[in-house]
Amino acid sequence: MDSKAPNYREIPKTIKAVVPKVATADLLARAPSLLQTVSEPPSPSAMLARPLLDKLWIKMAEFYGHRWTSSFGVVADPEHTWAKALKDITGVQIANGLNALMDRPAEFDWPPPANVFRDLCLQVKGLPSEAQAWDEARSGTYSHPAVRIAAEATSTYDLHTSESNDKALRQRFERNYAIVMRRAQTGQPLEGRIAKGLGHDSMRPREQIQLEHSRKVADELVAILEIPKDPKSCRALLLAKLGIRRDEHA
Repeated sequence: MDSKAPNYREIPKTIKAVVPKVATADLLARAPSLLQTVSEPPSPSAMLARPLLDKLWIKMAEFYGHRWTSSFGVVADPEHTWAKALKDITGVQIANGLNALMDRPAEFDWPPPANVFRDLCLQVKGLPSEAQAWDEARSGTYSHPAVRIAAEATSTYDLHTSESNDKALRQRFERNYAIVMRRAQTGQPLEGRIAKGLGHDSMRPREQIQLEHSRKVADELVAILEIPKDPKSCRALLLAKLGIRRDEHA
């Protein structure tokens, strides 16, 4: 059988594949989403230290048993919301929070939310509220050393002699009291210098403040007695008291 020699000219040539530019651009745009991404762990400074978290977990499990473990697990999760909510809380403050739970069992029969427990940690036993501290500072009776320290930093003279509605003075006291409260919450010594704010009376000499206060009291007394302040009015009042008609002594 005769075999015919192949004609290579009749064999079709290979066609080079062409990828549409639109498809290429779309693929590149979707490439990041097609890759497996791994979330970065949170910074250790943004979380409660693991040893403290473990101790807290054990204590809460002892307090609440299944009511705690069924909601938050048996083992502490370092990335749990509690670890984030308590990121800057110290061991002493956690002890304060646990003591508060023990002192108020009826109120905290179930585990509190993380933010509520944080507030309990920051509370200091015996430390009065801001409003109560203001009243104590003005009266000079202190239920806690923090109130006395804040009052002395503000000026006990101003506190005892000013009106209760003196907003500027109250702002000064509240600022100083907040600083001392923070010291108490973090276990620091309460005593210590408190930096003065800019432009308030505590930066001026005490003699000047006392003189201004004396003038203020004198002005109030003059107003109460209805004593004229200008010479013309004083002369008219004097003539009237003496029964002398002004037109006769012009």
